[in-house]
Amino acid sequence: LILWTDCDREGENIGFEIINVCRSVKSNLKIYRARFSEITYDSAVRALSNLTQADERVSAAVDVRQELDLHIGAAFTRFQTLRLQRLFRFDSKQVISYGSCQFPTLGFIVERYLQRENFIPEPFWKIIVEH
Repeated sequence: LILWTDCDREGENIGFEIINVCRSVKSNLKIYRARFSEITYDSAVRALSNLTQADERVSAAVDVRQELDLHIGAAFTRFQTLRLQRLFRFDSKQVISYGSCQFPTLGFIVERYLQRENFIPEPFWKIIVEH
């Protein structure tokens, strides 16, 4: 079996999920890792000629980051929900969640909203030429 997942940490972690499933069915299965940075014929041939083993340390680092994201997110969600409930006296059933991707994503949304709000239409012309 050759793993062709993305050549980054997340791809390595997905590769180990595949390894674990496959080895639970066939423990002596030979598994290799193709490393590539572009989807071209030459890159695929080069990756196939230089197969390696998947790096368990890289996968473990992703597992740790995911676990930390979960614990930090749960703890900070609880903290900010309780703190903001006291400050603004809103319904105790509402949760103010925290996630490491939420703030950058919210920033993109606000940025796009402001672009739309501040948009000034300009006249434009369209020329169609037929030959």
